[in-house]
Amino acid sequence: MNLASRRIHILLIGCFLTVFSVVAQKKSENLKKQEREIQKKIENTKALIKSARSTQQITIAELGIINRQIAYREELINNLSFQMRQVDREIAESQKIISSLESDLDRLKEEYAKMVQYAFKYRHSDYKLMHIFSANSFSEAYFRAKFIEQYSAHRKRQAEKITATQEDLKQKIAQLDAVKKEKQHLLGQQAGEKQNFVKDKDMQQQSLQKLKTQEQKLLAELKEQERKRKELAAKIKKAIEEEMKPKVTTSASGAKTTAAGFSFTPEVNLQSKNFETNKGRLPWPVEKGEITGFFGIHKHEIVKDADVENNGIDISTTKSAEVRAVFDGTVTSIIIIPGGGKVIMISHGAYRTVYSNLQEIYVSKGDKVTAKQKIGKLLPKEGTEISESHFELWKITADGPKKENPGNWIYRK
Repeated sequence: MNLASRRIHILLIGCFLTVFSVVAQKKSENLKKQEREIQKKIENTKALIKSARSTQQITIAELGIINRQIAYREELINNLSFQMRQVDREIAESQKIISSLESDLDRLKEEYAKMVQYAFKYRHSDYKLMHIFSANSFSEAYFRAKFIEQYSAHRKRQAEKITATQEDLKQKIAQLDAVKKEKQHLLGQQAGEKQNFVKDKDMQQQSLQKLKTQEQKLLAELKEQERKRKELAAKIKKAIEEEMKPKVTTSASGAKTTAAGFSFTPEVNLQSKNFETNKGRLPWPVEKGEITGFFGIHKHEIVKDADVENNGIDISTTKSAEVRAVFDGTVTSIIIIPGGGKVIMISHGAYRTVYSNLQEIYVSKGDKVTAKQKIGKLLPKEGTEISESHFELWKITADGPKKENPGNWIYRK
């Protein structure tokens, strides 16, 4: 490898070092950020489990929170595995770079040794002058003088390159040692999380066993929940139909005219479009919580052969937490469900969001609300120190009101 090729090779190594370091650091930062977010979720579920266990009574809500915590544990373990694979790649690449730098350093030292030998041989100024004056022409003598001058400068640069390469090598070895220590830390952290995962699974099985002894009680609760669900759905549809009914107005002359109730005006279309563009980015109806009841029809976890139909999602949260609007809109209905608290329905163009299980409400029918505005307070869940927010989302279509999965609309990390 000639001098020019070696210079290019060293330059490429330097560029690769920089690019690799930036990319690796970016990936590492993203994984660390995800790790912090998962840890925060686990701390939240731990607090909710503690609140749910404030009494000896075990509940389906508690089991749902435990299930979410187990899912987060798995997510965290996978995150740590990704981090370790990233660290392993960093170690492998660092070792390749260190090997390349060591080879370059050996070549530079070998070349420098030859230069030193040459310089020692022609160390006296008399030799240099004789070499110049023995030239066959003035032009040749000039080039010989320039060569001696450039050779001396090149030897100095070669010494500087050796020093710089040694420093790069030293830094890379230090970085490699740091990455190896990080790997050991991650291994310990992952081992700890695996132990926590096993403990959570044990807690899950214990809760399941306790709940299985309460099957008859759970069946009665399930029937009551089904009654409330049907009643709420019927009242929501009725409220929407009331909005859509033709309205009779009286003119100044006393003549009565009929106007269509609900029609998709340009203003409504605009509001609907604004709402739709935020699908997957809407704030949650409560500031903290975990989804423990999912949209749709599911098999009951305890009661055999029983299906659970959910028109929305259930979010377990802190006791008597405040509920907030997920988007700008107008309060169109306040509904009362006997034994099930109060309900607020908010219009967003062709969409309606529904907030249930409320003990108190802070708004009235016709009020304009903004995103994240607090609109009410939840009922405490009987026998626990938590509350459960029930949240639904409906769309008005030509065929009538249609329920949507709110889980697809709220922001999910």
